[in-house]
Amino acid sequence: MRVIDRIANLILEDPLITANRLAHRLGYAEEKTVYYWLHKANFSGLTAFKKAVLHGQFLPQGTMAEEPGSLYGRLPITDEWTLDGQPIFRGDTFAVSGGSPAELIWRYSGPALPTILPQDLLVLARIDPNATSPWVVARTKTGVEVRMAITHSANFIAIHPITLQRDNQCRPLYQILQLIRHY
Repeated sequence: MRVIDRIANLILEDPLITANRLAHRLGYAEEKTVYYWLHKANFSGLTAFKKAVLHGQFLPQGTMAEEPGSLYGRLPITDEWTLDGQPIFRGDTFAVSGGSPAELIWRYSGPALPTILPQDLLVLARIDPNATSPWVVARTKTGVEVRMAITHSANFIAIHPITLQRDNQCRPLYQILQLIRHY
């Protein structure tokens, strides 16, 4: 996990944490190392970074940011992806049950698929070889799309959900853990 994400998670745990305490929790001898990482991430200081984290403008990547002392966490929502399959976050979050391996939520905007409709929220986690989810999010030639997943003798096979054709060109990015639909 990136240092800036670790700092953000510590701020979510304790919004009043000081730079000295952050340095100690991160294993640094001096608090100026914390300011180095904040400056490297283009923040003017600890107060500015705390505001960004606590207002949802900066979301730590890689793990769910759990609310201190609660049974839920907030996941960042993405509506779009970079060409290399990285999610683009705009600051929206969604509260979900804590303790999940989920990393982010994708507001799906593609064509209607079997069981998945446009505007569904797809709760995503990194690919787990032992997972039983039949749906994955994969990087394809045309962007990021949903694929059906079949594992056969430790081989991953991706199937286009509409044409039912094998897709040998895609690279799986995330597994779909849950679908949330608003009526």
